[in-house]
Amino acid sequence: MLFIRALFAPTILALSSLVHAQSSDSISTPLSRGKSGLISSERLLQAQDNIASVPIYFNFDQKVGLAHKGSTQYTEIQPFLPFCINSEYSFVVHPEITYQSFNNFDGYSGSGLKPIIVQSYFTQSDVNKRVNSFGIGPMVQIRTTMPWMFGSAQNGAGYSLVAVHRTENWVYSLYGYQSFGLGATPTIGSSANNVYIQPSITYITKRYGNYTLNSESTINMNTGAHSYPVNLMGSRLIAIGDVPLLFTLGVRYYTVNTNIGGAQGWGGRLGITYAFSH
Repeated sequence: MLFIRALFAPTILALSSLVHAQSSDSISTPLSRGKSGLISSERLLQAQDNIASVPIYFNFDQKVGLAHKGSTQYTEIQPFLPFCINSEYSFVVHPEITYQSFNNFDGYSGSGLKPIIVQSYFTQSDVNKRVNSFGIGPMVQIRTTMPWMFGSAQNGAGYSLVAVHRTENWVYSLYGYQSFGLGATPTIGSSANNVYIQPSITYITKRYGNYTLNSESTINMNTGAHSYPVNLMGSRLIAIGDVPLLFTLGVRYYTVNTNIGGAQGWGGRLGITYAFSH
């Protein structure tokens, strides 16, 4: 219970600060030029079209290993890099690089890179001006030489999909991919035959900041092992000089995780996102 309280406390404070920010700036009060700029940046950040963004997330999970006595920390770098093809279409590259550390995974402690996932998709240009946008493209998984608990030792390739619906204050999105293992199936650990689905709902506040509820669900097509973590996050956009930065604080709960030695129960996330014209 002490762990859960400690994990929830900073998130509640962050969400409360968002509410306080809105109450201190009543809806009838005109926004300053700076705050108007922050709100515009927030909406462009969600669009991910001609604005490139670099989210960095620091995560913590507990109860890893067959004995559920270990823990893990991992840093994820997930850039969205759009490239304009012409006036109608863009090509977005979305790599995911994760450095993970284990503490007492059934006696194992160590750090290293997880398999690198590179998603990409073709989508319409000027996505930030559209209510609905869709994309599809190739994806690859690049294995590393780390032990099996870091991820599959198999390379993979497949396709990735994205669909986004936007309203004035809400963003509904669905990201996902299916990968197929290349070469022999590993004798230890999982294959690269995976289906990944990330549904997400984001509410952008009237002032600046957002709340997001999403799931990062993975199913291995060979073993049937699956993981359904749910994330609840609060974010606030601030400006350091002329640079808008989105700070994120949230909690995670594994509703189901049947991966061998996979994390159970509660976890946490701290993130920062930098955006720039591209």
